[in-house]
Amino acid sequence: MSDIELAPATAADADLLAALHTDSWRHAYAGLIPAEYLENHAPAERLATWRARMLEDAEAPLLVTILRVDGKPAGFSCLMPLAEPGYGIYLDNLHVMAGYQGFGLGKRLMTHCAARVAYEWPGKPLFLYVLDGNTQARAFYRALGGEESACFDDPFPGTDLMMPIRRVTWVDVDALLRRLTGSSGSSGG
Repeated sequence: MSDIELAPATAADADLLAALHTDSWRHAYAGLIPAEYLENHAPAERLATWRARMLEDAEAPLLVTILRVDGKPAGFSCLMPLAEPGYGIYLDNLHVMAGYQGFGLGKRLMTHCAARVAYEWPGKPLFLYVLDGNTQARAFYRALGGEESACFDDPFPGTDLMMPIRRVTWVDVDALLRRLTGSSGSSGG
């Protein structure tokens, strides 16, 4: 992996984001979400969601970043600063495609998101939701100092399934940045 790029997504990336999101769900949620949904319904549901978000400004504002490795899409993140302001800045998506995992790219995307939050919304917490059964993601977030809420049920997007999830919060985003970058100084912008 020689060339790693983090670039803002544009409206033209809606279909790509849907495909990446679907592929990530199929990998991460195998055994947690019914395979029939992941194979037959998630592609159209994610496509409708990302087209609405990117082409119609649904759920705006969004700060979507695409991660590319050697020019190929390898992951993405999506910050939704106004989604649930009582909890802080919402990291709705942080996905690294299966073939690119294990190379520190999730950490790089998380660093990018945390730096953006620290710069644009200083003092605001960063939070996300994770499926209780997604042990790999939960371990990643715990290793970064994320504080998990108690488990609660929430509807899974595009389904009538109620899934056990947890909210993971970083109250001190500057501390998260120091942990991500290994520095002991101020995070700056």
